[in-house]
Amino acid sequence: MNQRQRENSAKYLYDLSKIVFATGVVGNLIAWRHFDVVILLSGLGVTYLFFWAGYQLDRERELG
Repeated sequence: MNQRQRENSAKYLYDLSKIVFATGVVGNLIAWRHFDVVILLSGLGVTYLFFWAGYQLDRERELG
């Protein structure tokens, strides 16, 4: 992957983490009547995975 592709992939993964967080975590908290702990925890986990992957791509870009 060249540097531009790596930057775009990192941005894409950061955006995915924001979307998952908004729908899976915040949406679950707003819909209090239909609150589901499994959805909340899985949303947090997937958010973390996407963010971590984007961070790793950013880190690789900085290291060389």
